Amino acid sequence: MKESNEGVVDLRGILSIFRKRLIMIIMSVVIVGCFGAVYTFFIASPVYTASTQLVAKLPTSDSSSVYAGQVTGNIQMVNTINQVIVSPAILDKVKNNLNLNTSLLEHVTATNATNSQVINITVKYNNPYTAQKIADETAKVFSSNAQNILNITNVSVLAGATVDTTPVSPRPLLYIGIAVIIGLVLGFGLALIREAFNNKIVTEQDVEVVGFAVLGTTAFAKAKDFNSSKIAQAENTRAQNPSRTRRGR
Repeated sequence: MKESNEGVVDLRGILSIFRKRLIMIIMSVVIVGCFGAVYTFFIASPVYTASTQLVAKLPTSDSSSVYAGQVTGNIQMVNTINQVIVSPAILDKVKNNLNLNTSLLEHVTATNATNSQVINITVKYNNPYTAQKIADETAKVFSSNAQNILNITNVSVLAGATVDTTPVSPRPLLYIGIAVIIGLVLGFGLALIREAFNNKIVTEQDVEVVGFAVLGTTAFAKAKDFNSSKIAQAENTRAQNPSRTRRGR
């Protein structure tokens, strides 16, 4: 039982708790950190990316006033193209052409920079070579179907996808770092909880809190002072000098 003043945080007391439970905190960090490492290196599936760029040539006008409106319309059309690329109308054909068993809707994204008509097709997959094939095939299928779907006759691939064997996820340092932080927070929390439920009477203040009077105190003794061999030695000394023992009493 610890006496606490409402609204006052005893920083030294908290630090003392952490020092006393240091082994628990370290064990928590090590255990959770090991779980994070095991998940990162042995459980989590690596994810690879591949990207390709294409541009759709949209109609323009020589008139400056008309041209300004067409640019705005073309950018809006690019946003529509992005949605078409990741639609089942395109991705189902890509899936069938590559003989894949999984849906590609969650693996393919199409984006463009602000006020840009260049479209970036990005694929995230658990195999770098398959990711590259999906990216190139998606650009190819869209180019072949752009006229039928959007009445766009000219789509050019600016850069084909390349194979990148470096996974983008999981990132070992990030994952293990997060695990260590979680372990640290968990260790601190367990230390505070154990201290909060600790009902041992340790100090004079603890005795006074429960309403009892302090009858006496003893000098601090360590656990090794209660070693059985030392106790036996003291008993032997007392037995050899009974008169001194009686006078001392």
